[in-house]
Amino acid sequence: MPHDPKLISKFGDDVERHFAERILNKIPCYATFWATYIGNDGRTNSLPMPDASAEAYAVRDVLWQCLYTLFESLALCWQLEADFLERECITNFADYAWNLNAWTAFYAHLGRIHDMAERATVQLNEKRLYAPFDPFYERRHIALHGIKVPMRWVYNVLCAPPLGEANREWHGRMSWTELTKAEFNILSNTISSTLRELEPIIDFFFSQVIQLAPPRLGLEPICWPEEPVRKSTEQTLEIPIVGTQCCQSSGVESCVPYQSSSSGIKVLTNIDPGGLD
Repeated sequence: MPHDPKLISKFGDDVERHFAERILNKIPCYATFWATYIGNDGRTNSLPMPDASAEAYAVRDVLWQCLYTLFESLALCWQLEADFLERECITNFADYAWNLNAWTAFYAHLGRIHDMAERATVQLNEKRLYAPFDPFYERRHIALHGIKVPMRWVYNVLCAPPLGEANREWHGRMSWTELTKAEFNILSNTISSTLRELEPIIDFFFSQVIQLAPPRLGLEPICWPEEPVRKSTEQTLEIPIVGTQCCQSSGVESCVPYQSSSSGIKVLTNIDPGGLD
């Protein structure tokens, strides 16, 4: 039985809590998988899976590293999207350099998202699941491995052509002299439209992982502690930045299956709920 995905709002790591609302709105199946099979004991450890084999713990470790990396790249793309809206007007070279670096980083993250989806689906023996990520990888290849993508100015804002093989798109076999064969879009608009296209694909991907991982990898729902152990308030608090990327069992011996958000869970982590705000 899946656990409440809203748990990620309180008990995810800094990045997950910072983007919790967007996760629940755009990729809720990520939060469901996290709440059901990963969790967070507040000390960078996942929660135990009762009755799961040692092999299941090992494969969960490998799978989760891929899935978290995929999420991290998406989260960084969300941040780039917000930054572009604030910094797209170029008034000096520093602005111009930032826009080009951020645009390049965006396509690098698309590649990492594709690669992590591929690794995860290989582990699940279901390669068909990463096929929807291929078009994004192709755009990444054009942006990072081809000649410089030509850009134009519109009121001090950079514009670039859409990337791909379709008519009036830019691809690696074109020359700068063929600019008339491509349309041009503001960089921030391209990033936003690409993310809106990518988000449902990622959410569907996680919905399939939720279905396939338990029977194929032996994953069991985690056991959320009813009363998690707290550190002494006199101690210096350690604040892990990515608290759920580690999949070692927390070692919690006394725990009960999680039922609802009112099951008595009070404090699971010492991390300030404000996260990166």
